[in-house]
Amino acid sequence: MLLEQNADLSGRNTLALPCVAERLYSLTCPDDVLRCWQQGVFEEAPLILGGGSNVILPARLKRPVICYTPQRVCTKTRSSTSDVLHIVDAGKNWDCLVAETVKAGLRGLENLSLIPGTVGAAPVQNIGAYGVELCDLLEWVEVFDTQTGEICKLSSDACQFAYRDSLFKRQLGRYLILSVALALSDSRDFALSYAGLEDLNEMSELTAQCVRDRVVAIRRSKLPDPAELPNAGSFFKNPVVDATLHAELVRAYPDVVAYPQAEGRYKVAAGWLIDRLGLKGWRKGSVGMHALQALVLANYGSATQQAVLALAEEVTCRVQEAFGISLEIEPVIVR
Repeated sequence: MLLEQNADLSGRNTLALPCVAERLYSLTCPDDVLRCWQQGVFEEAPLILGGGSNVILPARLKRPVICYTPQRVCTKTRSSTSDVLHIVDAGKNWDCLVAETVKAGLRGLENLSLIPGTVGAAPVQNIGAYGVELCDLLEWVEVFDTQTGEICKLSSDACQFAYRDSLFKRQLGRYLILSVALALSDSRDFALSYAGLEDLNEMSELTAQCVRDRVVAIRRSKLPDPAELPNAGSFFKNPVVDATLHAELVRAYPDVVAYPQAEGRYKVAAGWLIDRLGLKGWRKGSVGMHALQALVLANYGSATQQAVLALAEEVTCRVQEAFGISLEIEPVIVR
């Protein structure tokens, strides 16, 4: 266990917001976690930080920050099914894991390529892209319960996954994710219904690597690299509206981008709403919506949490006034 005082977190969050943590604990094994619990660290409501790709940090954090760093991968082949169970430590970089599984000829994670962050952060957000969500592949999550001091496994159902949501996000700080188990396969069907992937069905020898390459190309054409332009990816969730509001939108805006959901509801593209208001590329000081992707809020220089939230509030207010739709911020606002 390593304790760093007055740690600079500006390089540990993809928005590159200035933040100093009074105490940063880097934990390398479950014994380190238990030691922190015995010392009362978890009683102070620590921030559990992965790759920092889904947080909006304040200038200073008085509560402790915990990073769980192990990166081991254990692979188990099942005799009863074609699944290969991947048990992965929370500190593993997510896209490195995707690349490794694809190289091994395993299917399942290829649509989730190039998503920033760590494996441990993936269940919190129930990450998803191009027609696949983490919950489609996850079997269980091993966690440390900071309320009981126990290590246990939660099934996929127990994680209460929803669209960009989970038990972990609703109870931030209670569970420290130690590892996840993912069911992959060398024969499962590819998910190719998303725009830009359909033509891959025509390939005679389609591989997971082909799908990954296409997803990476699409993401790079739409989303700025946080290493070059600090951002947290998609900043707003796509709102889900009822059939009545959807019909009103279609009458007023025939080109509205929306996708049918269960119970007659529709998921409206938040990027389309923002773009329709002419806010793509709109900047206010060092913060702004990206010029090529209206859903991405970027730090163009010396942004702070206050500046980010102020611009986000203005965007949500304008969308609410114009369309009667409430936008929800996707990253976690850390106080």
